[in-house]
Amino acid sequence: MPGESWGEATVRVPGICLSPSRLRSLSEKVVRKRGRLPWCRVRCVGQEVVYVPYFYFRYVNPKHGKHFYLYDVLVDGILGLSEFIRGSFELKESSVSRTLLVERTVSQEQAESVAKKAVQAYALRRQSLWVKKIEAELIEGGELHFPYWVCYLETPKGIELFALNGLTGTPAGPRPENILRAGIARAEWKRDVP
Repeated sequence: MPGESWGEATVRVPGICLSPSRLRSLSEKVVRKRGRLPWCRVRCVGQEVVYVPYFYFRYVNPKHGKHFYLYDVLVDGILGLSEFIRGSFELKESSVSRTLLVERTVSQEQAESVAKKAVQAYALRRQSLWVKKIEAELIEGGELHFPYWVCYLETPKGIELFALNGLTGTPAGPRPENILRAGIARAEWKRDVP
């Protein structure tokens, strides 16, 4: 996925990522399993590691006596979708080729607003019996890039995208694949515009 500028970028990534050779072997098993049926023949035409930008936020709602409720939220930097996570990430700095980074389209302010609304809605729906007043306070925030192993599959219907989580090697699922599709399509569109 070509980017606007070449070279290396220093980004923060979570934990220890699996090696490309390990991810390649895991993806080959999944692709073989998918292509067993005669009407679902698939062929892998390309593979790469792609780093998707995310924002992470930690909110606290201290309005229940002496108890604190912590909420860790991730917001992707492409579509602005939020999700709750358990625990915080151990981040490390890593040098990555700029061609493997998907461009961020959501600002930090937008992401923070999405995360705060998600926390407030969750507390209202799930904890309204325990929490007397919902005042989500941001106590920590930052940026990270999450690695995905992306396979481009040729199928009878056309080219499809399949992704593995770069940390665990498990299938990423439909939500990250939609985020990847949008980010990769936008990068291709920007490259083709004169």
